This record gives sequence, structure tokens and C-alpha cells, in this order.
Amino acid sequence: MDKVTADLPAQNVNTAGWMIPKDVFLADPSFNKCQPIDLVIGAKHFYALFPTAARMQLQNDLPLLIDSVFGWIVAGSATEDSYKRNTAPTRNVVAVSMITLEESLEQFWKMEDLTTKDNFSVEERHCESLYQTTVARNHKGRYIVRLPRKPDFDVLLGKSKANALRRFTYLEARLERNFNLKFEYHQFMKEYLSLGHMQLVEPNDDSCCKAYYSPHHPVVKESSTSTRVRVVFDGSAKTSSGYSLNDALCVGPVVQDDLLTIILRFRSYPIALVGDVEKMYRQVLVHPIDAPFQRILWRFSPDNPIQTYELRTVTYGLALSSFLATRTLRQQANDEATAESPPTNAARKMLTRGKPGIATVPAANHTTSKTTWPIDDIELC
Repeated sequence: MDKVTADLPAQNVNTAGWMIPKDVFLADPSFNKCQPIDLVIGAKHFYALFPTAARMQLQNDLPLLIDSVFGWIVAGSATEDSYKRNTAPTRNVVAVSMITLEESLEQFWKMEDLTTKDNFSVEERHCESLYQTTVARNHKGRYIVRLPRKPDFDVLLGKSKANALRRFTYLEARLERNFNLKFEYHQFMKEYLSLGHMQLVEPNDDSCCKAYYSPHHPVVKESSTSTRVRVVFDGSAKTSSGYSLNDALCVGPVVQDDLLTIILRFRSYPIALVGDVEKMYRQVLVHPIDAPFQRILWRFSPDNPIQTYELRTVTYGLALSSFLATRTLRQQANDEATAESPPTNAARKMLTRGKPGIATVPAANHTTSKTTWPIDDIELC
């Protein structure tokens, strides 16, 4: 803002004959000259500026002198004769002054306006844009997403199979020493395979394309009532280039509200509904083009050969998994919302409240009823 308000006074004021006492120290000795205003002081400081509130009346038709911490201030109105001059008419000066004032007020309100901006970085906006242009649904309604890659993805991602094989050898030895852990780990992997969340890679396809082999390990949560042992896939394991898969993929923006907003909204209503999406990450399918970057090594017995599997859903261990899963929740709420379905529309508003500046793609632009991708037989949950 160039000016906080119009120049004051609107034109120079003739103070000849005002008889201001010579021993009075004026806060602004050139108060009668038309000059720009340098600073606007908030109203809460007003009374602190006049500790004595002493006043001095010059004449009946002249302003007052008021004592302040800055010196004596001239305040009030003057007679018309005090500011008449042989210059352009007053109405012309006032018109120019009002234009400046209007512009200043407009800029002031713009600064005070509480607008919401997404504040996404270039990478995060690329991640959101890629999601919008590539997300799809198969005929069963399952969402299919791509893994957003950084521009130098092929350079960053090196070889990873040797490290995955070494880590699997250590894991297998650990499981052999703990029968209970081995049993629960095997149960988890059997469920993963039976639900179609991972599939065996044929030996001929094992080395035909660029891939990432993710090590995996158990995470034990004693307090869990459903799954005490969960297998976590390590997307941060370094490849031969010194970078991991997480380093080569975009993380994606945070699309849900912050924790404080969620807690405040939770306390805004007398009744709150809480739900849990079972296997939330694994409800979302990963496009077959990106499946080679979710490979693991596994076997159910040391007597069998080590085999390669590909994970077919969004999985634990990748930094972008949270974005893909949460963004898909938003997408589904948006796709299913209609004027005739208020509950779904309310869910859409709740899930999109965090980033209203991000546009979503209409369902018709990305929903496919006839897909040729070989992932229709997957059973989730």
C-alpha cells in the first residue's frame, strides 16, 4: 500500500493570525501543510497518547491545542477563510483526494480479507494434478491410482534386489527363532495373497523391466485387537544409487484438515460418529504400470525357492501412501455426492474442507465402466 489514507489536510491552511503561543511545542510544526500520512495508530493506543489531556483554546472559530506524548496536537475544524487560496476550486481537490482514499480503502480491505490458499509447492501441485488426470475406477468401483514420480525418477532409482535379498535372509532367520512371530507373519502374507493384494511374478518377467524390490519386516502392536503383527514394506531402503523409492517419488500434499481443526469440529456437535476404514490403504489399487516398483521377495518355507511378488494395492511403507488413500476418500465423496444424497454430500464437504482451493475432476471424466486392466478379480477386505 503506497498510502494509508489521503493527504491531510486536503489543502494548505493559512494560520496567519492564529496566535499560537511561542512556548508551545507542536507535535507537527507543519500541521497546516497538505502532506501524506506516515502512520495510522490503532484505537487501543489512543488514550495512552494523552496522559494529561490538557487543552488550549485558540479562538472560537479555530481548532484546539491538545497536549500529547508527541507534543501539542492541533485538532478540530477551522473557518472557511482559513483555507481559501487562489488555487483550483476546492471541489477539484476533494475529488482527487477521494479517489486516493477509495483506492487506499480497497487495498486495506484486500489485506484484511481472509482468503484460503492451498500453499502447495510445485511438487505437491504436480502430484495433485497427476492424481486428477490419471485416477480411474474399474467396473467394481475400485479406484486405480498412479505413483507420482519425480522428474529424475530413472536417475535416482538404482538396483535394489541384492539388498532386498540380504534383508530377507535376515528376516527368515529371525522368524525361524520365534515360532509365534513366524506363524502370525505367515498368516498375514497368506491373507495378502488370498485377497489378491499381491501376485506372483513369473520368472521370465522378473528382470524384464526396471523395478524396485522392497524389504519388509514385522511391526508388533500388542494392544491391537485385530492384527497384532503387521508387515511393513520398507520404501526407504537405499538402492545402488544411494536413493530409495521414497526419494524418487513425490510425497504429495496433506489434503485433510489439521488435528486442531478436526478436534474443534468434533466438539461442535452434540453427537459424533467415528468410523474405521478396514485395510484403508489396501482398498486402493495401484496401476499395473507402477506394480514393478512394489516388488518383494518371499517364500513360505526355507525349502522352497525365493520368489518375487508384486503388491497390487497402495501399501504401508511408501511416503505417498497417506496422500493416495486420503485423496481417494475425497475423490469418492466427490464422485458419489448428488443433490438427492445429502449424507454423501455432507461427507464430501467434510473431506474437502481442508483445501478448498484445489479443484476436483467430475466423475464422468475419470470413471471407467469398461477397463482392460487385469485387476478386476481383486477382493478387498
